[in-house]
Amino acid sequence: MSKHLDEVKNKIFEKNVDALLVLNLEGSNKITTRYLSGFTGTFSALLITPKRHIIITDSRYWVQAKEESDFELVKYTPPKTFFEVVADLISNLELRRVAIEKERISAANFDWFASKVNCEFEDVSSIIVEVRATKSEDEIEKMKVAAQIAEEAFKKMLEIARPGIKETELAAYMEYQIKLLGAEDLAFETILASGYRGALPHGKASEKAVQLGEPVVVDWGARYKGYNSDITRVFCIGEPSDEVKEVYNVVYTAQKKARESIKAGMTGKEGDAIARDYIAQCGYGEYFGHTLGHGLGLEVHESPSLSYRYEKPLEVGQVVTVEPGIYLEGKFGIRIEDDVVIRENGCDLITSLPRELFIV
Repeated sequence: MSKHLDEVKNKIFEKNVDALLVLNLEGSNKITTRYLSGFTGTFSALLITPKRHIIITDSRYWVQAKEESDFELVKYTPPKTFFEVVADLISNLELRRVAIEKERISAANFDWFASKVNCEFEDVSSIIVEVRATKSEDEIEKMKVAAQIAEEAFKKMLEIARPGIKETELAAYMEYQIKLLGAEDLAFETILASGYRGALPHGKASEKAVQLGEPVVVDWGARYKGYNSDITRVFCIGEPSDEVKEVYNVVYTAQKKARESIKAGMTGKEGDAIARDYIAQCGYGEYFGHTLGHGLGLEVHESPSLSYRYEKPLEVGQVVTVEPGIYLEGKFGIRIEDDVVIRENGCDLITSLPRELFIV
């Protein structure tokens, strides 16, 4: 049994349930499926009891499930619906109380499935989120590789940067390098925005040509063995203006203060305030509109959060991003983002690229 599966079972079966059901309908819950079983397909159900671990899937994923997981396999074949096959198995095993992640299934699907099976359901979404939030050293190592791949691809992209090149060309080249360097996939669609478009925090690459001296915000990541990196850096082709340098220094200092202060026991709200208060003191408070950071792992956004709304203490082994930004509409934007592991007396960096403004 994997360590993850063991931890989830220990917590869930304290709830006096007979089984955990994980429904993964065309990718709707491939994250928990992979986390607990190792299976990476996009159509399955996991049925986990204290003694049995079962994957139900169809012929498209049968061989893949055999290769990726040591769970017992049950093949779904028509004419019965998939839900009916799962419901029959629950009935045959005489399961009366079943744990489920309700937030990972649509209301329509849940209602339809619940009508087919005679049992009670216990929502355990928060339990699985809580277990996943703390990373093992093996998970952290995978994230370090994901970061290394992403950083190397960024360096290669800078080699082709020149005035007049389109944002889309730069993004496409970097994404190509990420795949060549061994990533399973991109962590997310690359954000690459130059000049006035940099004031869009989630500005996807456009046909805009990069001009001499304007800052280019690049937010990108790689996925390696399921685990993601998420990095933001800024570069200029040629010397930037004094205003760009001033704003960059504010963001740089805010990020450094937060990164060097965050530790276990601090709340997400307190972490967010470190950077937010400094940016406000420098006169740019209204231009920092998002939270300081978010959890990172199998998903790009997961628990915990470095947010003014997150009042839970951070725990050893959690991985978060630290990414303050300032966005001046019609002018430019600046953001610096690193991935860090929460430790007892601080945090360890997963990312390693220099944080200074890149000038090429």
